[in-house]
Amino acid sequence: MKKNMILLAFFLFWQISGYSQTAVNFNVPDCKGESFELFSALDAGKVVVIGWTMPCGSCVLPLKTTYNVVQSYESSHPGMVMMLLCDDYADLPCSSLDLWANTYEMSNTRRFSNAAIKMTDYGSPGMPKVVVLGGSGHQVFYNAIDAVDHIALQQAINAAISVISGTEEHADAWASLGLSPNPAVAGSAITLKLQSASQVKLSITDLNGRVMSEIYEGKLQAGQHSYKLPVFKAGKGVYLLQLVHEKGAVYRKFMHSADE
Repeated sequence: MKKNMILLAFFLFWQISGYSQTAVNFNVPDCKGESFELFSALDAGKVVVIGWTMPCGSCVLPLKTTYNVVQSYESSHPGMVMMLLCDDYADLPCSSLDLWANTYEMSNTRRFSNAAIKMTDYGSPGMPKVVVLGGSGHQVFYNAIDAVDHIALQQAINAAISVISGTEEHADAWASLGLSPNPAVAGSAITLKLQSASQVKLSITDLNGRVMSEIYEGKLQAGQHSYKLPVFKAGKGVYLLQLVHEKGAVYRKFMHSADE
């Protein structure tokens, strides 16, 4: 009954303003009794995909899609992308979660039934809910409620891998981001382009994921939008201009060439 009532309250989509931009740490045993600390895994260069389930029938397709996408990285990035499968409110035993996961052939997952791993750390709950976490800054690259878009999920994992590997920039099919000139100073031109209307958050972070400046947060229509690089309190160095939108995240690495 509790879970049925909760389902009535779920939103059909996630909103950027409603979830943490960085992960929340936990250090708990999995269903095999083996300890797992989230931040240690992220700091070691892992991309961690967390899926929460009741378990339920409607959770199967989104989480099996998530599982298949994660497994697709085993050949190109062996051991780098991992999936955690968690009971939603840790009110079922691990045996039930194991039975569900094995029935639907999601064998290569670490399972948890522990209240320390909370959906609500990332905004509204979902059934299922999926997040993608990565980087030494413990960033959130994807936050999905109820449904999983496999292309957006791939783009998010690729973005996390790019941050970990130090790639200069990441783009996707739904948004693009530009900065000129680069190296940049306050007043440099920022351009972003959206293929469809979306909630967005445009910000500057350091390479550890710490937010240096929030440039814009809200709803934007499809098309091109322009902003100026703001003054932010940081010395010369390398930073990320990051755009989070409803289907993922894009970013551009830039050199800040003057003290502010």
